[in-house]
Amino acid sequence: MALYDPLTGLPTRELFHDRLRQSIARADRRKGALAVLLAAPSADIDDGALAAAGKRLAAAVRRTDTVARVAEATFAVIQTDLDGFDAATFLAQKLLNEIGVPAHVGIALYPDDAGTPEQLTGRAEAALDTARKTSSAFAFHAAELTAEAEDSVRLARDLRNALSADELRLHYQPKLELASGRIVGAEALMRWQHPRHGMLMPDTFIQIAEECELMAPLGRWALEQACRDAAGWPQNAGAPVRVAVNVAPVQFEEPDFAETLEAALAASGLPADRLEIEITESSLMRDPEAVAGVLVRLGQLGVGITVDDFGTGYSALIYLRRFPVDTLKIDRTFVAPLPDSRNDAAIVRAIIGLARSLNLRVIAEGVANDAQREFLAAEGCDEIQGFHIGEAVPSDQFAAMIAGDK
Repeated sequence: MALYDPLTGLPTRELFHDRLRQSIARADRRKGALAVLLAAPSADIDDGALAAAGKRLAAAVRRTDTVARVAEATFAVIQTDLDGFDAATFLAQKLLNEIGVPAHVGIALYPDDAGTPEQLTGRAEAALDTARKTSSAFAFHAAELTAEAEDSVRLARDLRNALSADELRLHYQPKLELASGRIVGAEALMRWQHPRHGMLMPDTFIQIAEECELMAPLGRWALEQACRDAAGWPQNAGAPVRVAVNVAPVQFEEPDFAETLEAALAASGLPADRLEIEITESSLMRDPEAVAGVLVRLGQLGVGITVDDFGTGYSALIYLRRFPVDTLKIDRTFVAPLPDSRNDAAIVRAIIGLARSLNLRVIAEGVANDAQREFLAAEGCDEIQGFHIGEAVPSDQFAAMIAGDK
């Protein structure tokens, strides 16, 4: 009873501090960060509402996080493996939604705000007090972060409406086949035509989409739109031009992903062999058996499968043998130093050699100059993309680029 609250079943303050010490030690070992969030209703609520709120909060966090009841009407959360303060911002929003009544949240970050469990909890309590005094939904211990976080929350709210408001766009970066010198495909890249901020690039909103669990609907839209666009592209020298679509892990893990892809092909009339999906190495590793089943089905349809950013993730080579992969994409971090860097040149040669031995195609991204292109061509790379070939452009401009490619 000293460790678990009898009303909510959540850890008490004593157990919370013990877990916080463990989490801090783990963050130190990994050179990582974490957040402590304190959430409290803005008015008194009865025991039944507190118990229900505790259950909803416990269900709203990851298994690696901790929810505790640390005071009469105050809940505490340890958010581990923190990837930027935006992650804490969106967890705060989730907690506010799950409490079920008007509430406030105070947030402190480790190691930025404090170095011990007691100090960190104290900083979160001070932030909670700031939120109450200013009638704000949440506040960080570092006041400047609160303003930035509020901007992120507004952007997230706008992003939820972006699909229905027809604000999302796809631009297409050309892929060049080195042997023929022809444009043979393009990678679909998302843009957001924001009504106030103008055209936003993915690095501005993709993390927000991940934190707000919007990646799956955005991904479905991108897949459907890319198929519709590509179906209208002309051939190049009599050869069809393919479109590649990035698929996020959360989208790939949806049970109806294959059906969604088939429906997109059917609705657009795009032949399956003109569609490629790009997935990361980490996607392959999350649930190998399930992934293998989906990839086999897509391969049977004729859809191409590319492992994106190859060499920067797990590089579990055994899975390349098991999965029906068609193409490896060399990450731009290895391409940028070419041809001057001996180490990067050796890595690129090794990836191309591996692809050859497994009968896979290989494409290099981020190609920016003639020297890189010549090096990759000499080493046997199949395709390249990057500013040297062309920047990402709207579908109609890409179609004109194909038509003018001689």
